[in-house]
Amino acid sequence: MDIICSDCNALHWKAERAQKGHFGLCCDGGQVQLPILREPPRTLRGLFASQDPTAVEFRENITQYNAALAFTSLGVDEVDHAINRYGPKHWVFRIHGNLRHLSGALCAPPGESPSYSQLYLYDPTSALQLRMDRNPNIRQSTMKQLQDMISSVNPYTRMYQHAYEVLHDRGDFEDVSVRLQVMPGNDRRRYNLPSSEEVAMILPGDHIPKDSRDIVLHKRTPSDQPPLLRITERHPAYSPLHYVLLFPYGESGWHENIPLYDVERGCPKQKRVSQSRYAAFRLHPRREEFSSILHGGRLLQQYAVDMWASAEQNKLNYLYHNQGKFRATVYSGLEDAVATRGSEVDLGSLGKRIVLPSSHIGSSRHMQQRFQDAMAIARYYQKVDMFLIMTANPDCSPRRQ
Repeated sequence: MDIICSDCNALHWKAERAQKGHFGLCCDGGQVQLPILREPPRTLRGLFASQDPTAVEFRENITQYNAALAFTSLGVDEVDHAINRYGPKHWVFRIHGNLRHLSGALCAPPGESPSYSQLYLYDPTSALQLRMDRNPNIRQSTMKQLQDMISSVNPYTRMYQHAYEVLHDRGDFEDVSVRLQVMPGNDRRRYNLPSSEEVAMILPGDHIPKDSRDIVLHKRTPSDQPPLLRITERHPAYSPLHYVLLFPYGESGWHENIPLYDVERGCPKQKRVSQSRYAAFRLHPRREEFSSILHGGRLLQQYAVDMWASAEQNKLNYLYHNQGKFRATVYSGLEDAVATRGSEVDLGSLGKRIVLPSSHIGSSRHMQQRFQDAMAIARYYQKVDMFLIMTANPDCSPRRQ
């Protein structure tokens, strides 16, 4: 990779260049403009780049270190462990079902050990011991270095500690909470700079309307709520609160208020940067940037799967709440059933049907459209001479034959 994008300095292969001369994958021809990530602290950079035994052990167990130091937990319906049966050198992160980030109360329930963000409210020595009790196979010296680093440079550490102090002074009232709210534009140095300053702490008594994206912090779990609350993928703290080793300074992740850039006019557009475009920008290497993300190894794989899954979930959520825009009533299960079966319809077997348009990759209408396009090409160029099937699944029956 030795070809540099003239818009964002990302490295590419020559064949990746688009017809107009720009590269579309990294910054969409200059429309996506984000600052490069800050160089990680010396401790973390040494563990990423060094070849000594301590650094090698850190990279082999980086997902474990990150989970021990994260503020939020990662919830997955099912993690496919069978794919890693060939050993750690061929480690792959593959999931099935829904993926989510979860946040709990600032105080652990009675009889349970504190975890995740709760540990940042404890004495560092006690917090280190609790982390090591759960992870006895990793090095305590490395864990201590990383814990001290996160406590000193990550702004969410002070944010959670301040939230606990405020809630502690208010007593054990269940209806008292602190909210972490998206406040785009707090950092005026650059209109689209995603920094941790874009997340504001809303204290009890502040007359600021609630937002569905808010991260709500309670001292103890209210009786009418589940012990763990889901953090929306649309909050800029979604990624940095879990991937603390990829974003040690708490740099904000994607949110809906990052505008695309009009290259010709030199100003931001009304349209916004999508989640997939944001992730694509972050996943491209640049010579002037030491990216903690790209040096993350196994944690990079987990982050990439997380970003793809959350982007896909956001798209499905948008389609679910905007069925009227796709004229979904045309495909209504009730109308179809009445039209075909008349009075023989069993209303108990009918429900609300969610229509995925052909623009959603992988949907039935998308596959049908692709098939029709292929048949149109065959009709134009006459009889098909060759039909190719490509797969990366070693268990596929045609490959075995």
